[in-house]
Amino acid sequence: MRKLIILTNAFMIAAFSAPADAMPPETLIAEAVDASPMVMAAKADLDRARATAKRLRVGDYEVIVSGSGGRRTVDDPAMGDSEYTEWSAGLSRTVRLPGKRGADRELASLEIEKADAAYERARRNALLEFVSLWTDWRAADEASRAARRLADDARQLAGAEEKAVELGASRRIYVDQLRAEAGLLGLEADRKANEAENAKANLAAAFPALVLPATPDALGWDTTRITALLDANGFESAAVREAQLALDQMQTTAKRARLDRLPDPTFGVQVANEFGGNETSLMATVSIPLGGRARRAAAAEAGSQAVAAAARLRAAELDAERRFGQAKRAAEIAARNLSNAEASVRTARDAMDRLKKGYAMGAVNLGDLTATRRTLTMTEQALVDYRVAAERAYLTLAILNGSFGKSLTPID
Repeated sequence: MRKLIILTNAFMIAAFSAPADAMPPETLIAEAVDASPMVMAAKADLDRARATAKRLRVGDYEVIVSGSGGRRTVDDPAMGDSEYTEWSAGLSRTVRLPGKRGADRELASLEIEKADAAYERARRNALLEFVSLWTDWRAADEASRAARRLADDARQLAGAEEKAVELGASRRIYVDQLRAEAGLLGLEADRKANEAENAKANLAAAFPALVLPATPDALGWDTTRITALLDANGFESAAVREAQLALDQMQTTAKRARLDRLPDPTFGVQVANEFGGNETSLMATVSIPLGGRARRAAAAEAGSQAVAAAARLRAAELDAERRFGQAKRAAEIAARNLSNAEASVRTARDAMDRLKKGYAMGAVNLGDLTATRRTLTMTEQALVDYRVAAERAYLTLAILNGSFGKSLTPID
C-alpha cells in the first residue's frame, strides 16, 4: 500500500515539475528576505537585546562617590572666634546577594535567545509573505497570458471566417460575432495584464533587494523533492521556540523577584577632616533597605506573568500544529487537483481541435464552436489556478518544516 501511495504522489506531481532554474534561486530569495524592512527591524532588535543582556549581567550596582566641604566657625568667649576648613569623602557600592547574579546572567542569555527566535519568526513570516506575493504575481501573469492566447485565437478564427465569407462559404454575421468576441477577450487580456503589473509592483515594494525576472516562471522543484516534502512530518516553529523562551524568561524573572524580596546591602567607607585637621575620622558604613509590600507585589506579579506565558506557549504549540497540518493537507489536495485539472484541459483542447476541423469543413456550427471555447477558457483558467495553488502550498509547507529559504547570514 505504501508503494502505491508513493507512486500515486509521483504521478500527481509529475506534470507540476518545471526546469530547475525556473524560479529565482533560493540564495537570492534568502538575501532579499534578509534585506526586507520587516526582517531588518527584527535584526536591529537583536542589537537591543545584546545591550539589554549586558545591562542585566552588570546590574545597577555602580560605585557611588560622595563628598562635602565647608567652613566651620566656632564662637568661643575665652579664645574668640575661630574658623576651620572641613571636608569629607566617601565611596559606597551595593552588593548583589548570592543567587541574584546567576539569575541575572540567565535572564541576559534568555533575552538574546528570545530576540533570536523573534528574528527567525520574522524571517519565516517574511518568507510566507514572499510566497503569497510571488504566487499572486504568478497567478495574475498566467491569467494574463492565457487571456492573451484566447484573444489571439479568437482573432485568427475571425480572420479565417472572413476568408470563408469572401469565398461565399460563410455569412458576414459570423465574422461580426467572432470579431466582437475577440475584442472583448482582448479587453479582458489588457485588464489581466494590468493586474499582473500591479502584483509585480507589490512584490517589488515588499522585497526591494530582489531582482525580479521579466516573468514569474514556475517553481522548479523536481519530483523527488516534492515527494519528500509531502512525506515529511516534522516541522520547525520559531513562534513555539519564542513562546518557550518567553516562559523561561518569565519563570526566571519570577525567581529573581522572589530573591529581590531580600534587599541588597550597600557598603561604604568615609573619610572626614574636621576642625582644620585637628580631628580626622575613617568610618565604614552599611545600609540595608527594608523590603515592603512593593517587593512582595512585584514577586506576585512576576509569578502571574509566568502562568500566562505557559498558557501562551501551549497556544503557540497548538497553532503551529494546526498550521502545519493545514499546510500539508493543502499540498496533498493541490497535487491531486493539479493532476485532474491538467487532464481536463487536455480533454478540452482535444475537443476544441476536433471542432475547429469540423467547423472548417462546415460540419459544426458557430454556436458549438464558441461554447467549446468557453469550456476551454474555464478549464485553462482552472489549470492556472490549481498550478499556482500547488506552488503556493508546496512553498508554504517547505517554509513551515524549515527546508526553504535558510538564512545566509548566521546570527551571533
